[in-house]
Amino acid sequence: MLRALSMSLGLGLTLLAVPACGRSSSDAGDEGGGAARAAGDAMQLAGAATSDQTPPEGLTWIAIRDINRVYDDDNSPTDRPPLVAEPPRGMITPITVSPDGQADWLMDYTEASSAQWCGTGGCRQRLFVSTPDGLVQVFDANAFGVETLGEGQVRVQVHHIYCEPQAAPDSCTVVLQYDTAGRRLAVPPAHDEFNPMGWAQSE
Repeated sequence: MLRALSMSLGLGLTLLAVPACGRSSSDAGDEGGGAARAAGDAMQLAGAATSDQTPPEGLTWIAIRDINRVYDDDNSPTDRPPLVAEPPRGMITPITVSPDGQADWLMDYTEASSAQWCGTGGCRQRLFVSTPDGLVQVFDANAFGVETLGEGQVRVQVHHIYCEPQAAPDSCTVVLQYDTAGRRLAVPPAHDEFNPMGWAQSE
């Protein structure tokens, strides 16, 4: 009897809550700023949907493997933290590089919680771009940050040795252009010493 009453009260509260939410939305419209607020909410929802995309299983596996293998030691197999079962939040994020409308993915090892992946030039960053044949890795190097500028351009903040000698330590940026046909990031002549696949090619 008490349980039935409790369930009934819970259902009643739920039903009361639904009109309240709807009413607050219409009230916002009555205040005059409702349209702008609704547009802002829509943009926030769209952004959340993009950032909440689930990374491909293959990328998740790579991240988990790399984090766990830092502690590989056959001579001391018990001297390690617990195995990681999923990548840290924020390590794999969707971005837009290629023009095909499919998600491209940035893997930021800053979130991997190990100095193994970082140095004076920042932490390892890996960029996987969508192609008709699946994802292709086009960037695997240390950097302080990677961001897209639109139209296939990717701006990377790198070690100051790749800029003029008088450049400040945190001011060196290289803008790379995604080459759809070549499935790679083209390096501008001014920074031709920078290798966007430096980490992969050193392993």
